[in-house]
Amino acid sequence: MTTTADIAAVPVSAPTSSFREQGNDEYRKGNYLKAAANYTKAIKEEPELAALYSNRSAALMQLSKLPKALADAEECIRLEPQWDKGYFRKGAVFEALGKLEEAFEAYKLAADKAKGSSRQAQEKVRNIQKLIRQRAAKAT
Repeated sequence: MTTTADIAAVPVSAPTSSFREQGNDEYRKGNYLKAAANYTKAIKEEPELAALYSNRSAALMQLSKLPKALADAEECIRLEPQWDKGYFRKGAVFEALGKLEEAFEAYKLAADKAKGSSRQAQEKVRNIQKLIRQRAAKAT
């Protein structure tokens, strides 16, 4: 689950920061459409900031706009390949789509990139691995 601390963690320029803060406020209120719109405005100001794509991906996930959430997660990874958050977002989208093997791989990369500091990613790896085994057992 995405926390507001995750969403607000990366410093940005003043105009971008204003849109981002508005997005964070809307996200906290559960207004995911408004949050995504504000993150989009922030991205127009600072298109190379991975955190903005991560935030928008989280908002889009809440709106069940999974293809768009996946595209933002992948852009986050492209911009910051060593940051665990993009991989975590990608895993969440694949999990929501029922693509457990892809979710497992993305969550595993998130856990690896976090170097053990992300209990959430490690827990997701274990849970998805368990679901994959259960699915395989049902198939036999």
